Amino acid sequence: MRNIRLTISYDGTNYSGWQRQKGSLEKGTIQGTIEEALERLLQEKVKLIGSGRTDSGVHATAQVANFKTKSSLSLREIRRGLNGLLDKDIRIKNIKGVPEKFNSRYAVCSKTYQYIISHQDSPFLEHYTCFCPTQLDLPAMRKAAKALLGKHDFSSFQAAGSRIKDSVRSIKKLSIRKKKAILGNLILIEIEADGFLYKMARNIIGTLLEVGQGKKVPRDIKKILDKKNRKFAGPTAPAKGLYLKEVKYRRLGAIS
Repeated sequence: MRNIRLTISYDGTNYSGWQRQKGSLEKGTIQGTIEEALERLLQEKVKLIGSGRTDSGVHATAQVANFKTKSSLSLREIRRGLNGLLDKDIRIKNIKGVPEKFNSRYAVCSKTYQYIISHQDSPFLEHYTCFCPTQLDLPAMRKAAKALLGKHDFSSFQAAGSRIKDSVRSIKKLSIRKKKAILGNLILIEIEADGFLYKMARNIIGTLLEVGQGKKVPRDIKKILDKKNRKFAGPTAPAKGLYLKEVKYRRLGAIS
């Protein structure tokens, strides 16, 4: 039995998130779509294990997933076959054999999400950035971001009603910068953490946006963390501006 790891990029606009769900959906899922393509290609039942969920409308430039197969097809043939079967909004960027014990979800060391904000109300950016009509106070946002670095209980930033008991996570990096683009300046926010609670990244972004708009001040962040209650943080930022950018793992040797 071979264990194969995929690095996947996708436009999440037309999908109901990553995870396959029971029952009928108006839109399919990324996991379900790739599993169906794999089963057609390999002629066997396949279970795809992702590094984690992404919500409906969230994108990925480097999602990681693995599956096990008895197929003798080469890695090149599998990658080419998958990209031939999948729509253009899902691409297999890289493929490699990994040790049998490798699990894309449980072996994660850290994940990096990127959020893109635009001040340009453009049809070309509609599904890929969060439109913000007002200029943002970036120095205030950066000051607020510093209070989120390190190990904290992020209960205030997880979705209300979450059943996860351990809400302690460590944010390793949180950067906010401007980038010039053809369609106007963009603001890029990147968060690297050892793990994310449900909607944690988008709730952090929503809170930082309120700081940038003057609705909150940087010193409010510590108070929000201390409250451990979702209602004290800012709104959930729109999904369409969020990208899973990188998933880091312990070094593992590749096999064919």
